[in-house]
Amino acid sequence: MTRTLLCVLVLLAGCVHLSQPAPRIQDYRLDYTPPVPAGTPLPVTVRVAPLRVAAVYDREAIVYRDDAYSTGRYFYHRWSSNPGDMIADLLARDLAASQRYRAVEQGLPSVPADYVLSGELEEIEERRTPAGCTANLRLRMLVVPNRSDTAAPLLQATYTADEPCPCNEPHALVEAMSRGLEDASAKLQQNAYDVIASDRRRP
Repeated sequence: MTRTLLCVLVLLAGCVHLSQPAPRIQDYRLDYTPPVPAGTPLPVTVRVAPLRVAAVYDREAIVYRDDAYSTGRYFYHRWSSNPGDMIADLLARDLAASQRYRAVEQGLPSVPADYVLSGELEEIEERRTPAGCTANLRLRMLVVPNRSDTAAPLLQATYTADEPCPCNEPHALVEAMSRGLEDASAKLQQNAYDVIASDRRRP
Protein backbone atom coordinates (compact mmCIF):
# COMPACT_ATOMS: atom_id res chain seq x y z
CA MET A 1 0.00 0.00 0.00
CA THR A 2 2.79 2.40 0.92
CA ARG A 3 4.69 1.59 -2.29
CA THR A 4 1.58 2.19 -4.41
CA LEU A 5 0.92 5.53 -2.70
CA LEU A 6 4.50 6.56 -3.27
CA CYS A 7 4.25 5.76 -6.98
CA VAL A 8 1.05 7.81 -7.28
CA LEU A 9 2.68 10.78 -5.57
CA VAL A 10 5.68 10.61 -7.90
CA LEU A 11 3.42 10.53 -10.94
CA LEU A 12 1.39 13.47 -9.68
CA ALA A 13 4.53 15.47 -9.04
CA GLY A 14 5.66 14.75 -12.57
CA CYS A 15 2.33 15.88 -14.00
CA VAL A 16 2.43 19.13 -12.05
CA HIS A 17 5.95 19.83 -13.28
CA LEU A 18 5.08 19.05 -16.91
CA SER A 19 1.97 21.22 -16.83
CA GLN A 20 3.90 24.37 -15.92
CA PRO A 21 4.25 26.73 -18.89
CA ALA A 22 7.71 27.37 -20.30
CA PRO A 23 9.23 30.78 -19.49
CA ARG A 24 8.10 33.40 -22.03
CA ILE A 25 10.72 35.10 -24.19
CA GLN A 26 10.29 38.88 -23.96
CA ASP A 27 11.35 41.16 -26.83
CA TYR A 28 12.28 44.81 -26.27
CA ARG A 29 12.76 47.85 -28.43
CA LEU A 30 14.36 51.22 -27.78
CA ASP A 31 12.00 54.18 -27.91
CA TYR A 32 11.87 57.87 -27.04
CA THR A 33 10.35 61.09 -28.35
CA PRO A 34 12.41 62.40 -31.30
CA PRO A 35 14.49 65.46 -30.39
CA VAL A 36 13.37 68.41 -32.53
CA PRO A 37 16.18 70.98 -32.62
CA ALA A 38 15.77 74.38 -34.26
CA GLY A 39 17.55 75.28 -37.47
CA THR A 40 17.02 76.59 -40.98
CA PRO A 41 16.14 73.73 -43.37
CA LEU A 42 18.94 72.77 -45.77
CA PRO A 43 18.22 71.78 -49.41
CA VAL A 44 20.06 68.47 -49.13
CA THR A 45 19.29 64.76 -48.94
CA VAL A 46 20.90 62.68 -46.19
CA ARG A 47 21.14 58.90 -46.40
CA VAL A 48 21.48 56.86 -43.20
CA ALA A 49 23.58 53.79 -43.98
CA PRO A 50 23.24 50.50 -42.05
CA LEU A 51 25.29 50.58 -38.87
CA ARG A 52 28.08 48.08 -38.41
CA VAL A 53 27.87 46.28 -35.07
CA ALA A 54 30.78 45.02 -32.97
CA ALA A 55 30.75 41.21 -33.03
CA VAL A 56 29.91 40.79 -29.32
CA TYR A 57 26.67 42.74 -29.75
CA ASP A 58 25.69 41.64 -33.28
CA ARG A 59 22.74 39.55 -32.04
CA GLU A 60 19.24 39.94 -30.61
CA ALA A 61 20.28 38.75 -27.13
CA ILE A 62 20.73 41.52 -24.55
CA VAL A 63 24.34 41.46 -23.38
CA TYR A 64 25.67 42.23 -19.91
CA ARG A 65 29.28 42.62 -18.78
CA ASP A 66 30.58 41.87 -15.30
CA ASP A 67 34.17 43.05 -15.80
CA ALA A 68 36.68 43.83 -18.53
CA TYR A 69 36.73 40.24 -19.81
CA SER A 70 33.49 38.52 -18.76
CA THR A 71 30.22 38.86 -20.69
CA GLY A 72 26.90 37.08 -20.62
CA ARG A 73 23.45 37.41 -22.14
CA TYR A 74 19.86 37.24 -20.99
CA PHE A 75 18.28 34.08 -22.35
CA TYR A 76 14.61 35.09 -22.04
CA HIS A 77 15.07 38.83 -22.75
CA ARG A 78 16.26 40.08 -26.12
CA TRP A 79 16.08 42.96 -28.60
CA SER A 80 13.19 42.74 -31.02
CA SER A 81 15.66 43.18 -33.91
CA ASN A 82 19.40 43.54 -34.38
CA PRO A 83 20.38 46.53 -32.21
CA GLY A 84 22.35 48.16 -35.05
CA ASP A 85 19.31 48.08 -37.34
CA MET A 86 17.06 49.37 -34.56
CA ILE A 87 19.35 52.32 -33.77
CA ALA A 88 19.82 53.21 -37.46
CA ASP A 89 16.02 53.33 -37.83
CA LEU A 90 15.71 55.67 -34.85
CA LEU A 91 18.50 57.97 -36.04
CA ALA A 92 16.88 58.22 -39.48
CA ARG A 93 13.52 58.93 -37.83
CA ASP A 94 15.07 61.67 -35.71
CA LEU A 95 16.76 63.33 -38.69
CA ALA A 96 13.49 63.29 -40.64
CA ALA A 97 11.52 64.61 -37.64
CA SER A 98 13.86 67.60 -37.36
CA GLN A 99 12.62 68.83 -40.77
CA ARG A 100 16.03 70.36 -41.37
CA TYR A 101 16.73 68.45 -44.59
CA ARG A 102 15.00 68.12 -47.93
CA ALA A 103 14.86 64.34 -47.47
CA VAL A 104 16.23 61.57 -45.26
CA GLU A 105 16.68 58.11 -46.79
CA GLN A 106 17.59 54.60 -45.69
CA GLY A 107 18.47 51.53 -47.69
CA LEU A 108 18.73 51.76 -51.46
CA PRO A 109 18.46 55.46 -52.41
CA SER A 110 15.54 56.59 -54.53
CA VAL A 111 17.41 59.84 -55.31
CA PRO A 112 21.15 60.56 -55.02
CA ALA A 113 22.09 61.58 -51.48
CA ASP A 114 24.21 64.66 -50.83
CA TYR A 115 25.56 63.32 -47.52
CA VAL A 116 25.83 59.91 -45.90
CA LEU A 117 25.60 59.22 -42.17
CA SER A 118 27.28 55.95 -41.25
CA GLY A 119 29.07 54.40 -38.30
CA GLU A 120 29.43 51.52 -35.89
CA LEU A 121 27.65 50.42 -32.75
CA GLU A 122 30.66 49.67 -30.56
CA GLU A 123 28.86 48.85 -27.29
CA ILE A 124 25.32 48.23 -26.09
CA GLU A 125 25.23 46.37 -22.79
CA GLU A 126 24.29 46.29 -19.15
CA ARG A 127 27.53 47.11 -17.35
CA ARG A 128 27.79 45.69 -13.85
CA THR A 129 30.17 47.11 -11.24
CA PRO A 130 30.39 46.93 -7.43
CA ALA A 131 28.78 50.38 -7.36
CA GLY A 132 25.74 49.23 -9.38
CA CYS A 133 24.62 48.83 -13.00
CA THR A 134 24.43 51.17 -15.98
CA ALA A 135 23.05 51.03 -19.51
CA ASN A 136 26.19 51.51 -21.57
CA LEU A 137 26.05 52.69 -25.19
CA ARG A 138 28.83 53.78 -27.54
CA LEU A 139 28.40 54.87 -31.16
CA ARG A 140 31.16 55.96 -33.54
CA MET A 141 29.61 58.03 -36.33
CA LEU A 142 30.72 59.61 -39.62
CA VAL A 143 29.18 62.20 -41.92
CA VAL A 144 30.66 62.06 -45.43
CA PRO A 145 29.77 64.18 -48.48
CA ASN A 146 28.61 62.00 -51.34
CA ARG A 147 30.80 63.73 -53.92
CA SER A 148 33.35 60.98 -54.55
CA ASP A 149 34.64 57.73 -53.11
CA THR A 150 37.62 59.59 -51.62
CA ALA A 151 35.74 62.45 -49.95
CA ALA A 152 37.05 63.15 -46.45
CA PRO A 153 34.57 62.86 -43.57
CA LEU A 154 33.12 66.12 -42.33
CA LEU A 155 32.42 64.55 -38.93
CA GLN A 156 34.08 61.73 -37.01
CA ALA A 157 32.74 61.54 -33.46
CA THR A 158 32.00 59.07 -30.70
CA TYR A 159 28.79 59.32 -28.66
CA THR A 160 28.52 57.54 -25.34
CA ALA A 161 25.86 57.05 -22.69
CA ASP A 162 26.17 55.48 -19.26
CA GLU A 163 22.72 55.69 -17.65
CA PRO A 164 22.20 54.20 -14.18
CA CYS A 165 19.66 51.37 -13.91
CA PRO A 166 18.74 48.56 -11.50
CA CYS A 167 20.73 45.36 -11.97
CA ASN A 168 19.08 42.29 -13.52
CA GLU A 169 15.94 44.18 -14.59
CA PRO A 170 15.84 44.14 -18.42
CA HIS A 171 12.83 46.47 -18.71
CA ALA A 172 14.58 49.14 -16.61
CA LEU A 173 17.75 48.58 -18.64
CA VAL A 174 15.88 49.25 -21.91
CA GLU A 175 14.33 52.42 -20.45
CA ALA A 176 17.77 53.67 -19.40
CA MET A 177 19.29 52.73 -22.78
CA SER A 178 16.51 54.66 -24.53
CA ARG A 179 17.36 57.77 -22.49
CA GLY A 180 21.01 57.38 -23.38
CA LEU A 181 20.27 57.01 -27.10
CA GLU A 182 17.96 60.03 -27.00
CA ASP A 183 20.79 62.16 -25.63
CA ALA A 184 23.31 60.74 -28.10
CA SER A 185 20.92 61.34 -31.03
CA ALA A 186 20.35 64.97 -30.02
CA LYS A 187 24.11 65.61 -29.93
CA LEU A 188 24.69 63.77 -33.21
CA GLN A 189 21.90 65.69 -34.92
CA GLN A 190 23.39 69.04 -33.93
CA ASN A 191 26.92 68.04 -34.92
CA ALA A 192 25.76 66.65 -38.27
CA TYR A 193 23.68 69.73 -39.04
CA ASP A 194 26.55 72.08 -38.19
CA VAL A 195 29.10 70.34 -40.45
CA ILE A 196 26.63 70.01 -43.33
CA ALA A 197 25.61 73.67 -43.06
CA SER A 198 29.27 74.68 -42.96
CA ASP A 199 30.03 72.53 -46.00
CA ARG A 200 27.18 74.14 -47.91
CA ARG A 201 28.66 77.60 -47.28
CA ARG A 202 31.98 76.71 -48.87
CA PRO A 203 32.57 78.16 -52.34
